[in-house]
This record gives sequence, structure tokens and C-alpha cells, in this order.
Amino acid sequence: MKNKSYNNLVILSIVLLTFSFIFFIIIKENRLKEKESFFLKNITISNDSININNLTPLQKEVWDKFQQIPKSEYNSRYEEIAENNRVLLNLRSKENVGAYILKQVLSSGNLSPKAELFILNKLRVLDATSGNIVNSIKLTMEYLSLAEELNSEPDIVRAKIALSSIFNSLGGHEISIKILKDIDIENKNFLDISRTTISLYLYLAENFGFLNNTKEGFKYLNKITPLLENECGNFKINVLILKNLLEARLYIISDNKEEALKCLNTANPLLDNLEKVFFTDLENLRLLTMENYYLKYEPSKFSPDALKTFIKTSNYYGDITFLKIAFKLLFKYYYEANNFEEYTKLTKDYDQYLNRINIANNKVFSMYLIENLEHERFAKENEKLYKNITLLIVAMVLILGAVYKRMVYLDKKSKIDTLTTIGNRLAFKEDLENLKANDEYSMLLFDIDNFKKINDTYGHEFGDEVLSTIGKILKTIENKEISIYRVGGEEFTILFTHFNENFAMESCEYIRKSVENIHWKHPITVTISGGFSKATKNTYAECDKRLYKAKGSGKNMIIYQDIDEGDVK
Repeated sequence: MKNKSYNNLVILSIVLLTFSFIFFIIIKENRLKEKESFFLKNITISNDSININNLTPLQKEVWDKFQQIPKSEYNSRYEEIAENNRVLLNLRSKENVGAYILKQVLSSGNLSPKAELFILNKLRVLDATSGNIVNSIKLTMEYLSLAEELNSEPDIVRAKIALSSIFNSLGGHEISIKILKDIDIENKNFLDISRTTISLYLYLAENFGFLNNTKEGFKYLNKITPLLENECGNFKINVLILKNLLEARLYIISDNKEEALKCLNTANPLLDNLEKVFFTDLENLRLLTMENYYLKYEPSKFSPDALKTFIKTSNYYGDITFLKIAFKLLFKYYYEANNFEEYTKLTKDYDQYLNRINIANNKVFSMYLIENLEHERFAKENEKLYKNITLLIVAMVLILGAVYKRMVYLDKKSKIDTLTTIGNRLAFKEDLENLKANDEYSMLLFDIDNFKKINDTYGHEFGDEVLSTIGKILKTIENKEISIYRVGGEEFTILFTHFNENFAMESCEYIRKSVENIHWKHPITVTISGGFSKATKNTYAECDKRLYKAKGSGKNMIIYQDIDEGDVK
């Protein structure tokens, strides 16, 4: 990510933190005498309308059913209204009809506190499908606050699980795990405790999977198995789908192809025939898990276009964690295919996308906080909510920092040749592009003489040893003025960033002689041939021309360019 983009995120985060401190001052100075329900005072119901003409047939059917229910019957039929919306859970559309309907029910003023809590929980789930993290935060915190006000332990637990899922979607897996473990679910006892426990274990397994901790991931998935014995119907099928997809991912991480395939073969037909959805994003999880499997074990079936489509549609939907997985798979695919043009383009897309999404969410979240400031909707019972929001903001800042550090790490890793641990072709192309504005540099291009014969005679394992050893020699001379790269199979380049003829030539000869004098485990002398040039309009081509001249002149030599007199050997 560009430093400018990251700085913008940091500035926005600091602004949010400043707002939080202002809130606490206002909270202390404005104690309302009336003890009204937090929910009635603070829930924000969107007045945005939906475009009936843009509805799908399924959406239209749900909308028509809702229109037939009088407002006076909302309080007695709220469960029916919520259930009618379930079919929209995995529907990807800008017209979030289900969320809009539930918001209208909440804003009617006809619901009892119990009904409000029920509808708010369903709204939280439906609204999450829009991928709007800000709305998810608002609704989850309001749900948690109302649950605490009504002392509803099941809803308090569900709200905390929902809060952990937000951190999960933002990439804060350690924080998510801490929230889940603090719930102490095994000592709880309420209606539907079994299903709530299953959900908690699924989230724990998912978080540990994202952290590549397969041991803990499998531990929590195994805890689900005995709980499923008392379950049946669509809920059990939903759990089996999610459990097998998560297990498949853990097996892929563990490099267990057979078990991963077995889990995928179990999950796919169940998902294809699923009648009732209990968990969102099952289709997205399947897509990412399948493409991960294909990339690792069946590359011919890997579909970069499917991931590109997922990323494109996720401009409106999806969470950051899933997007990062999609980008990571594409990065790996382009790197392994040596498609550095697409790799570079994808890097820019990744940078721009994260910047756009995070800034957009921060702006909306800022407006939400400002709105509350303007209306001075602060009471004593609100204090806990805003403390939680402040903690959430701090966590988001930390997450953004972690994301940035991770991106820097991945960017650096993507430019390292795994065999020789020196720079790769991508790093070379980027560094060379940066040097083109400065003509005070020079380049050496060389390859290993008769490398194919070495591989054919002594095997590719020894060939890799030759490449690795030469890489180690090159690293001994690397410094701020000398950058080294492996740009092809047995082809290497060196950039001298401050041109000094004698220094550069001496370095080149040192490398050539060092390689020639290596003692190998086989009776062989390995040599290199190279071409050297100072900066020109096409320095690489000049070096390449001299490299082939060295090959044709007997090998084990470097052809130099004399600054004043032309080519010399």
C-alpha cells in the first residue's frame, strides 16, 4: 500500500478517536433525567426507499407478502415477517429488501421490547449481507445494548458472537477469538444453547483457520460433532456444509489433498440442494475454498476470472477477510505463472480497493458519531455502548496497522526468489523502472554456462543447489549500492546504483571467479558468462547482447562496455 494511502487511514482513525474523547466529556456533562429505553432513543432507522422496479421475482414476492400485513399486526406477526425474509439471506443485490422491511417494522412503534430485540437480531443478520461494516457495527452494538437492558442472556451471547464476527471480517482474528472465549459458553444454560454453542465453535474454528492454526481449528470443529446428534433438518445441513468447508480449508493448509477433497465432495451437493439458509456467505466460502484447492492441487481448474468477479462484486458486498483471501490466491497464481504484468496490476488494485473501502467506512462511521453529537443523545445507560465503540475504533486502528504491515510483508515476500532468497524478476523490473530517471547506474546480466547439461547429468536437485549457492555468493556483495536478482531459470542480474567503472568491473570479476572456484560434490566446474553495460535507453538489451557475445566467445567471461571506447573484453 502506498504510504499516502496509509497516512490517510491513520488520519481518519485519529479523527475518530478524537470524537470518542469528546463523547465522554459530553456524557459526563449531560445526564438525562428520564430513564428511557436506549433502543427507543438511539436506533437509527434508514429512511432510504427501495426501487420496486429493480426487484427480482423472489424479492418482489417477499415485498408483496409484507405489504399485506397491517401495521397493527406487526407485534403479533413479527416472527412470521422475519421468517419470510430468510430466503433473501444469500441474495446479492443493491436492493436489500429484507433489511428495509425489518427497519420499517422497527420504526413503526408497534413492537414490544421482546419483539424489538427479536427483529433487531434478524435485521443485524440480513443487513450484514450488504457488506456495510459500519451498519454491522451500529446494529450489533444496539442489539447488545438492548439485550443487556432486557437482561436477555441468550441475546447477549449472540450479540457478542456477532461482534466477534465483525472483527473476524476486518481481519482481527485474535480479538475475535478473545471475545468468543470470554463468553464461557459451557457454563451457560438457556433455550437454543446447543445451536448457539455450535455457532460459537464454528466461528472459533474459522478464526483459527485464518491464522493457519490447524490444531485449534480442528479441535473446535470436532466439538461440534456430538452437538449435531440432537439436531435435524436444514439447520443441521447448514452446519455440515460450513463444517466441511472449514475442514477442507484446514486440510489444504495441512497439505492433505485426499481429506480436503472428501470434505468438499460432502459440502458441495449439500449446498447445491440447500432449501433454507442459516449462515450467510456459504457460497463465497465455497468459491474461495474450491479455488484454493484447485490452485494447489489441480491448477488447470483454477479460475482467476471467478475470483476477479468475486472481487468486483465485493465492491458492494463481502468482508475484508474474504477479499484478502481472493487477492492472495490471485497473487500466488500470477506469481507462479510468472505473469508479472497482471501481478503488478493486481497489486495496484489491492492498494486502491482497501484504501477505498476503509476510507468509505470511516467516513460513514464519522457521520454516525457526528449525528449523535448534534442530537446530544447521551444518557448514563449509553456510556457502556460508547466505551465499546471507542474500543472498537482503537481495534480498527490496530487492525489497519496490522493490515498495512502484512501488506508490506507480502509485498516484500512477493519480490523474493524462494530458492536463492535474492530479489526476483518482479523486484528487478520495479527497481529498474525507478532507476530509469537516473542515468548513473549500470547493470550486469549473466547466466550459468551449460546449465541444462548440469541438470540432465546430475539431476534438478543438484541444479537447485548450484542456483542456491550462487545466490549466497551474490548476497555477500549486496549493499545499498548493489542490488541482485534472479530473473529467470539460471539468469541473474545485478544493478549498480552509483556508476563507478572500476568498482563495477571489479565486482563482476569477483563474482565470476568466485563461481569458478566453488568446489562441488560432483566432479564439475561451474562457470558463468555475462554482459555489462552502463545506463542506456535499453540497458537490459545491451547487457543481453554482450551476454550472447560472451557465450559465443568461449564462455566463462564477461563482456564489458568501455565508457569512451566502446566494447572491450
